[in-house]
Amino acid sequence: MQTLAYLARQPILDREGKIYAYELLFRDSPESDIAIIASDVLATAQVLENVLNNIGIERLIGNNKAFVNCSRNMLLDNLFGLLNPKYFVLEVLEDVEVDDAIVKAVQRYRALGFELALDDFIFNDEFITRFKPLFPYISYVKMDVVDNSQESMNAAAVFFKTMGIKLLAEKVEDEATFKRCEEAGYDYFQGFFFAKPELVTGRKIDATSATLLQLLLRIKSRPSLEDMCDSLSKHEDIAQNLLRFVNSDSQTRHSRIDTVKDAIVWVGMRRIQEWLMLMLYARPELGMTPQASPLFQNASHRAKFMESLARTIDENNDDFCAKAFMVGLISRMDALVRAPLETILPDAPTDDEMQDALLNRTGRLGTLLRLADAVELDDRDSIQACLKEEGIHFAQLKLCINESYSFANEH
Repeated sequence: MQTLAYLARQPILDREGKIYAYELLFRDSPESDIAIIASDVLATAQVLENVLNNIGIERLIGNNKAFVNCSRNMLLDNLFGLLNPKYFVLEVLEDVEVDDAIVKAVQRYRALGFELALDDFIFNDEFITRFKPLFPYISYVKMDVVDNSQESMNAAAVFFKTMGIKLLAEKVEDEATFKRCEEAGYDYFQGFFFAKPELVTGRKIDATSATLLQLLLRIKSRPSLEDMCDSLSKHEDIAQNLLRFVNSDSQTRHSRIDTVKDAIVWVGMRRIQEWLMLMLYARPELGMTPQASPLFQNASHRAKFMESLARTIDENNDDFCAKAFMVGLISRMDALVRAPLETILPDAPTDDEMQDALLNRTGRLGTLLRLADAVELDDRDSIQACLKEEGIHFAQLKLCINESYSFANEH
């Protein structure tokens, strides 16, 4: 039996645009033509073991919740009984037959402290009648905006709100759809609409963001301590912010740090890199801390994922690895500044190879970016094609995914 080897995760946001939870999508190797392992119970058990023992639930989701799909067999076999109900929300799949056994299983999980959700609910008489016995125990209903009309989406919001059930809109892929669901009263939203905002033609990247990108590219090239000090010191406002950041650490209260060099020595190059990324995404228009921004989490994950992939296929090429990191980071800059990439790139630290990757998804960097897209969207065919194109083994992909999830949640 082949173990389910990796998982994809998709963010679930609240009405303020902050990350509320992730849905965890369990997958076997995309190199296999088999859609999924025959025993869903065994398969999910193996992946949960992998998540808890290898990745770690806190690394994967931070302080957020994890929505997990549950088939009939999973619910009846008490698969989730040993998990922490603080983190896991159990999604009852749309094809589950509701009978006395399922009602009792749902009651048991609710008594243990788990929240439960109905997945892919179609707002019609058949679904309402079939799942009615579960309504008293349900905390969330997930409504797919593709499979339900806007009229049904609106009616479902009114119907379930009277029972105190939260509404979650799925497959929200653009800002206009998000606004319609928000106006209808939906509480949570799943999809990549946060990466597809309304763009303002003609807007460019601001000078501070361009400088931060330049410094990030500099630090990824593994500069000497003196070179990095020189680069930071040329930008007085950024250098002063760095000193304030370092001195805010309680460990330094009795030993104030007054120079950029001492700051770098104290926190190390990696912490400086993380701080620069926080600075980049700490924009007033986000209205939140960068860590709570899905854009920050997604861009951090992409950057580290692509860097890890680049290291896998060209281990000793530091320049290529640095470019891969920056391409992953810049690939979400359009959503951050709400401007097309074409208007951003002239002011960003990119060469022709990076620009071809970002605009056309071509070249080696373009393939890695397509792979990042495919993993986020759980596009198995594209994952397999990209792996074959660059000669990346599935075990290497799994390792890179795990490393990137850890990186994105350590800030």
